[in-house]
Amino acid sequence: MDDRNGADAPRGPRPLIVGAWVFGALAAAGALLGPVWWLLAPDRAEGTALGEGEVFTGTSEALFAGEGTFVLVTALAGLLSGYAVYMVQFPLARRRPRDLRLWCLLAGFLGSAAGTLLTWRIGMLLDTPLHTALARAQAGDEVAVGLHLDATAFLVAWPFVFVLQYALLDLISMVRRDLPGVPRRARAAAASSDAPWSGPSPVGEGPDPLAR
Repeated sequence: MDDRNGADAPRGPRPLIVGAWVFGALAAAGALLGPVWWLLAPDRAEGTALGEGEVFTGTSEALFAGEGTFVLVTALAGLLSGYAVYMVQFPLARRRPRDLRLWCLLAGFLGSAAGTLLTWRIGMLLDTPLHTALARAQAGDEVAVGLHLDATAFLVAWPFVFVLQYALLDLISMVRRDLPGVPRRARAAAASSDAPWSGPSPVGEGPDPLAR
């Protein structure tokens, strides 16, 4: 994914502009997915307040279901955004030849990280009344537990799936030799490297004794 197109690659701030758009689009998508997580999450878990904002829920299925919904929503976002960002490169790279793959990968990874953080924080913000009630509850009170993540490792789902999908599509493009933004002469050189030898026989004139 090196940005090495020689004279065929016009210089300028275009990669930064494209990267900024990718980052902004994924961050905005994360903000929209916050309400989606809040709506799709099942009924809130019930627990016993322990005081000072702590709660005991035991092995509540509703609690794990809320976290599972977050993983599913963000992983699906990673799959779709990885595909969309990679596909958007093709018309951009062909219009003005420039290899944007690395720029879009970095911007997409950072945008995915920002998007998943926004999904997490906005989803929790929408359950602010439940979090406030828990903070004010006395020990022994039965309370509903608002959305949250006990395992913050779930935050890597979106960036991980994005990079995985992006790399898979790039591998397919490398096999098909239709990498976006790579100059024609580079593709022709790669193709010619696999062409059969058309020069003189390495053993001199006449038929090649090794040929059968």
